[in-house]
Amino acid sequence: MLRNRKWVGALAGCLVLLLGMFSSGNAATSGSHYTYGVEGVMGATPPPPGWHYRMYNFWYSPNELKDNSGNTVPGNFDLDVFASVQRIIHVTNIKILGADYFYDIVVPLVDTDFTFGPFSDSHSFTVGDMEIEPFALAWHQPRWDASFALAVIVPTGHFEGNEPASPGLGYWSGRLTLGGTYYFDDKKTWSASVLTRTLINSEQEDTNVTPGSEFVAEYGVGKEFQVNNTWMIRPGLTGASYWQISDDSDDLLQAGIVADQHKQAHAVGAEINLFYLPMLFQVNLRYLQEYGVENGPEDSRFVATLTKSW
Repeated sequence: MLRNRKWVGALAGCLVLLLGMFSSGNAATSGSHYTYGVEGVMGATPPPPGWHYRMYNFWYSPNELKDNSGNTVPGNFDLDVFASVQRIIHVTNIKILGADYFYDIVVPLVDTDFTFGPFSDSHSFTVGDMEIEPFALAWHQPRWDASFALAVIVPTGHFEGNEPASPGLGYWSGRLTLGGTYYFDDKKTWSASVLTRTLINSEQEDTNVTPGSEFVAEYGVGKEFQVNNTWMIRPGLTGASYWQISDDSDDLLQAGIVADQHKQAHAVGAEINLFYLPMLFQVNLRYLQEYGVENGPEDSRFVATLTKSW
């Protein structure tokens, strides 16, 4: 009975969002301001100077919820999530420490249907929490690329502690990004990359709980093929891992109950990237299967990313 109560309280905090989309995990607070798995092969390599529009489309429909030991929690759990995240990136010609300076803004549109036991909630397609990344650097060398960035996630999405499918999470987050890509050949056709995100969160409104800090690693190995003067493709293997690395704050009923139960999730899969060179347009399709989840939902996730550059 106590276990069931603490899960209901955990889920009533808020649900799953990234950059306004979502992550896997429900301890004292559920969700995350970064959805692991949205970047894959060469995720640590920012684009060249210019303007870039990127749209991430994310589908996630788990019907199993895992507890602190990775076992399925009994009950009628059902979550259907679709998010379309709009990102505008400007890579400038300004050089800082030998790197290209860039900045970007992210606006998520979220649609969530959620059911767990007696709780049922849904939302129309609406704006979630926005991200502003005002300072980012990208280094490009013959055999490697590297990236560094600082961002803030603003609680612009509507949030209420008694609405599990709220489009926002009700707190601010600061985020540090570090990543690198290594090329195994001079033509840069073979690559391996790792992109990491570290998030520090503020106190959540309504619940007065401060979610624990988080660490995400996304990785991928790919091979690029020039089909002709018009098309280029890059298939690859990809994966991602998410860890909550500090406790939620010991506030309200969470004290001594779920505050020290950390969220964790991993996923592995494949992707293919298609480049239409005349228009500087690309499509990335990625499928990931989750495993090893603790304190969160577990299922497969699908991401379709469209990018247009100028």
